[in-house]
Amino acid sequence: MKNVGKDEIIYGQSALNRQLPKKLRVHTEDYDIFAKNPREEAKQLEKALDKHFSGNYFTTKPAIHKGTFKVISKIDGKTYADYTLLKKKTPYKIINGKKYVTLEYIKRDKIKILKDPEAKFRHAKEKDALNRLLLAERLKRQRKRIARRPAPRPQARFGLMRF
Repeated sequence: MKNVGKDEIIYGQSALNRQLPKKLRVHTEDYDIFAKNPREEAKQLEKALDKHFSGNYFTTKPAIHKGTFKVISKIDGKTYADYTLLKKKTPYKIINGKKYVTLEYIKRDKIKILKDPEAKFRHAKEKDALNRLLLAERLKRQRKRIARRPAPRPQARFGLMRF
């Protein structure tokens, strides 16, 4: 997303996809962004999208969760971005000039949601994301272990062995 500002941090599936190997990524329709002023940032994106498409095709609405605002298409009702109030000391890493929450933050967030019985409707989605994240961690550890192994001894040519 081009319109992410310097004080904004991308989280959610977009952040997870950006940090996972290609084989473990899943398609996502929207961006989830932490911002200091979520309402104003959502309005800015709405205006930029309207200008890009030469019309009044988008709107900004408050979401169910307090402090979150959605940029929604007036045509099909799809959400293109969710802007949420930035939490203090949110850990992030910079990738290609954009800030993304760390994998450790995502992992803690997924575990927290899975422990919440009121968020049962999200549990399948969160389990899938957490499993993909854990698999990526395991693959990374395996690659490191393989890299630390000593190089195999060269074999003699033509089946003759040296002693």
